[in-house]
Amino acid sequence: DIIFGWIMKSEENCLAIIRAILPELNITSIVHKEVQHDITPVASTRGVRFDAVVQDDQKRYYDIEMQVENTGDLGKRARYYQSQIDNETLMKGETFHKLKESFVIFLCAFDPFSYGLRRYQFHQYEDTIRNLRLDTHAHVLFINSKGTEGEVSNDLAGIIDVMNQKPNQTNPLASKLKREIDYYNQDSEKRRELMDYATRLLDERLIGERIGEKRGRKEGRKEGKIEGTIEERNRNARNIIIAFKANQAAPSFIFQFVKSAFKDDLTDEEIQQMIDDVEDNE
Repeated sequence: DIIFGWIMKSEENCLAIIRAILPELNITSIVHKEVQHDITPVASTRGVRFDAVVQDDQKRYYDIEMQVENTGDLGKRARYYQSQIDNETLMKGETFHKLKESFVIFLCAFDPFSYGLRRYQFHQYEDTIRNLRLDTHAHVLFINSKGTEGEVSNDLAGIIDVMNQKPNQTNPLASKLKREIDYYNQDSEKRRELMDYATRLLDERLIGERIGEKRGRKEGRKEGKIEGTIEERNRNARNIIIAFKANQAAPSFIFQFVKSAFKDDLTDEEIQQMIDDVEDNE
């Protein structure tokens, strides 16, 4: 997420990525952009942090999210993100005619629907009349880095190659993004930020585990919760390995980072096995 945020800070990159995903819109310019944009409507509701929110010169809104792991809730997540965009962009007193056209876009490091398409796009249709579409002006797209089917633009094919860490010297956009990612990975200050970010995420997850374990004990489900905590710990370690592998960190660096982060919770053999498993699944 953090490297994606650095990439999306560039207006040129934002424009190129949206054009690659949605070439049919003929976007000419971006008029507003925010990275890591927080929305909390009221104190009693759940807030969201968008990876990148962009508005083009036609007043269309785009939420672009990097999704590394399949959480199993992408449909509901897209629904909530869409509602928060609408809530923030429709001003008090405005009619629903003023609702802006919006696109929620997930860049997935996995196939979210197992149909092999490189680009999935969803709208609402009547159940029995398939050519009757509900004109909500809301669009949800999933870019599948593991897909091989379906027509996509050359630039989107290049972006997918970058997501898969596959060299593509023939596509200028892919080459540009790869150079920027290499710079961020090699720059000592950026690498330090990346480590701090990963450590902060780990701390938040461990706090969540401890809270969950205490609740489990209080409700008389200590044994089951401990088992769940072990599964959560292993999942956290694996996610860290995936994140660092995606950013081309050296295996020795990954090993030492995970060992330091989890201390006595994981043996050297368990850590190495997780690293090997991640490599085998690439």
